[in-house]
Amino acid sequence: MSKTWYPVIDYEKCIVCKACYNKCNNGVYKLDKEGRPIVENPNGCVHGCHGCGNLCPVGAILYVGDIQGKNSTNCGCSCDC
Repeated sequence: MSKTWYPVIDYEKCIVCKACYNKCNNGVYKLDKEGRPIVENPNGCVHGCHGCGNLCPVGAILYVGDIQGKNSTNCGCSCDC
């Protein structure tokens, strides 16, 4: 797990499809009272994983620490990104 890599949601773009919440098996996200995904456990994110960001239909997820971009692969995690 990583302290230098984690997702950030752009709520101006987010359409609350919950694809990120449904995808992540590491407990990074939770839903707020309105049902919007929020990053609750950024340290749970696997360094280099773009799994949730690649699923976001509107590109609302960026990553702190990302230098390669959204469509990077081979992060080494089990999410099949």
